[in-house]
Amino acid sequence: MFMIKKRRKKPSRPARMKKKPTSTSLRNSRTTSSFKSFFDSSVQGILIHHNFKPLYANKSFADLFGFSSAQDVLALPLIRPLIPDDLWPQMEIEYDEMIRGIKPPSIGRGRALRRDGQEFWISLARDIIDWNGQKAVMLSVYDISLQVDFEYNLLKSEQKLRSVLEILPYPIYIARKSDGHLLFVNRKSCLLFQRSAGQFLKMKAIDLYADPQDRLNLHKLFDTVSDIRDIEVRMKKAHGSVFIAEMAAILLDYNGAPAFLVALNDISQRKELENELFRQASTDSLTGINNRRHFQNLAEQEFRRARRFSRTLTAMMIDIDLFKPINDTFGHAAGDIIIKGVVKRALETLRQSDFIGRVGGEEFAVILPETTLSGAYDVAERLRKHIQEKSFVTSHIAISCTVSIGVAELANDDASIDDLIQRADAALYIAKKSGRNRVEISKKKES
Repeated sequence: MFMIKKRRKKPSRPARMKKKPTSTSLRNSRTTSSFKSFFDSSVQGILIHHNFKPLYANKSFADLFGFSSAQDVLALPLIRPLIPDDLWPQMEIEYDEMIRGIKPPSIGRGRALRRDGQEFWISLARDIIDWNGQKAVMLSVYDISLQVDFEYNLLKSEQKLRSVLEILPYPIYIARKSDGHLLFVNRKSCLLFQRSAGQFLKMKAIDLYADPQDRLNLHKLFDTVSDIRDIEVRMKKAHGSVFIAEMAAILLDYNGAPAFLVALNDISQRKELENELFRQASTDSLTGINNRRHFQNLAEQEFRRARRFSRTLTAMMIDIDLFKPINDTFGHAAGDIIIKGVVKRALETLRQSDFIGRVGGEEFAVILPETTLSGAYDVAERLRKHIQEKSFVTSHIAISCTVSIGVAELANDDASIDDLIQRADAALYIAKKSGRNRVEISKKKES
């Protein structure tokens, strides 16, 4: 009797209650019933198997794999026909590792076979559960074939894009919009920037710009436009040398994220040629200052600015005194030295905002923005003295030289820059007639 009482003190039910049931623990009929009620209506396919023998399947799993009902799935001796042949060995290994606790629950994707043998892609979650006292594997699956097809087509189109970009004769790179990380570069880009593709793909697009602000400005530009073309930017190569590139860029999706496709054309040599042609067309070959035509263009721009903003503007006309006798006596080479020497001393006297041009053989014109008549007169006097104070040394002899200067200020009734320069020229004529080596002012006309 004692033994019977002792057994009653240790009933089986309380022992089971010591461990709380979990979401993956199905130990009694009540739990199994709750499980079936919950998962029978699930939109995800649910399958439970032990050593690949099906123990439970819901309707969604049967529909997904092409069975008429869950009972048809449970009628299978093994779920082997639902797994592609090349995946079966690995599935056996993973099942064994999960049952033994070596492999944790997992979520992934893979291929499966429908009842008719058609292969499709599934998302697969696997977990270990207790099924009526034995360990079993629960599979939760749903069809991702459309997603995989989309990814495949996207990858295929990106591979085709990469192939096309690789053979184009222009440097091209693709950078992610969010952080500028470089995702693709073609061979031409590697050659242009003197970097390997591996180096490129560890960089960001901003690292390619001589001035990082240029990249930020272009990035902001895409807030209002879908593409940019013919933008000139300064880029830098691997060792820091800077070049000018003509850029075109569009925004596209690449690897599932917005990205910039950028095409470049190195125009450094073209720009150098353009600059040289402009220099030749706009500068005096002897002195390097503005020639008559370019000086006239700059003067007209300054005239319009002065009119628009009601600013003061003055002009000077400068002529080398007795230059012809100097040229005739000492030769043209000596004359050229005098002309270049006068220009050098003029540039030493003038401000950076002033500009000078050679408008005749020994005659020069100067525009002084934001300068009053009295201020221009002071500049002219300093220049006159600077030229007079020291002789110019030629190959044979030191030659003294002076200049005469006429100064005029923009008047209200000056219709063009020519009116201002003509009055300065008239003042120059008075200076020469009055004995040379002097500065004369053209009085401001009354309005």
